[in-house]
Amino acid sequence: MNGHTGGAKVISDEKDRLLANLAKIEMGLSKIYEHLAQRKDFRKPVKEFWNTMKNEEIGHAYVFERIRERAKTDKSFDIDINIPLQDLKQFVDKVNALLKKVKNETISETEAYSFGAIIEAELDEASFLRKIATNDPAISESISELIHDTKKHNLVLVNYSRGVR
Repeated sequence: MNGHTGGAKVISDEKDRLLANLAKIEMGLSKIYEHLAQRKDFRKPVKEFWNTMKNEEIGHAYVFERIRERAKTDKSFDIDINIPLQDLKQFVDKVNALLKKVKNETISETEAYSFGAIIEAELDEASFLRKIATNDPAISESISELIHDTKKHNLVLVNYSRGVR
C-alpha cells in the first residue's frame, strides 16, 4: 500500500498553505486600503474610493477561501499552484511591512494613490494568480476575474497618482 485510498484525493498541506497565504495577502491589502479609507484628512470621495478597494480585496480573499474549502471537500476538484511557499511568505511580510508604514506615516491623498500604485505594481498579485490552474471552469473564471481586477487596480491607481481621474 502506498498510502492512497482508492484514488481519493484531498488537498495537500502545501497547497492548503499556499491558498491560505494568498487569502492572507488579499486581507492584508484590504487592511492597508481600510486604513486609507479611514483617514480623517481625506475627502469623502477619496475615502469611498479606498473603501471600494478594500471591499474588492476582501472579495478576493473569499475567492481563495472558497477554493480552499472546495479543495478540502471535493475529491474530483484539482488545482495546481506553481508558486513556492517561500515566495508567498515573503509577499505576506511585504504587505505587513507596508501596512505598518501606512499606519505610521502622514500621507496626502495624492501620496496615497502613488503608494497604492506601488503596492499594486510591486506586489503584482496577478503574477501569482497566473500560476494557478484548475479543472473547474467556475474557479478558473474567478481567478481570471481576480487577474482582471488586479490589472484594473494598478491602472486606476497609476492614473490617480498622476492626477488623471
